[in-house]
Amino acid sequence: MRKHRAWWLFGFLALVVLLYPKKLTVVPPYHVKLVDQFGAPMANTGVSELWQQTSVQRMEHLDQTMTNAQGEVDLPERTIRAALAQRMVGCLGYLGRMGLAATCGNRSAIYAAGDLKELDRSETSTGVFAKQHSVLLTLKRCDPEEPSLC
Repeated sequence: MRKHRAWWLFGFLALVVLLYPKKLTVVPPYHVKLVDQFGAPMANTGVSELWQQTSVQRMEHLDQTMTNAQGEVDLPERTIRAALAQRMVGCLGYLGRMGLAATCGNRSAIYAAGDLKELDRSETSTGVFAKQHSVLLTLKRCDPEEPSLC
């Protein structure tokens, strides 16, 4: 009888692990700064953040914000809740749709929105337990008279 209880307990714990909706960080919080090619901050410039957890979400999410007077914006942490079983089945479905070369997991991108050309990108992460992520984008405004230069 004790053997059966151990198996029932093991089965119950396995179900809890498979079905418990764990909080997942898709994108950590970011501090973004935009500067022009001369190092001057780009105030009131659009910043776009695109993110997706491919094994759980079928669609990408897009958020757009504007920089402040110092050319900076803070983007919040993006999280979801998903069970391990849901992520496993979702990953198999994603691989079936996108092909075996695809990778399951988090995808994200941060970029400046508008008629701008990215000249340089510098990403840094500092801290051990509470990591701080920041991105510095050096941009050039495109000249509408010369679109081929952008």
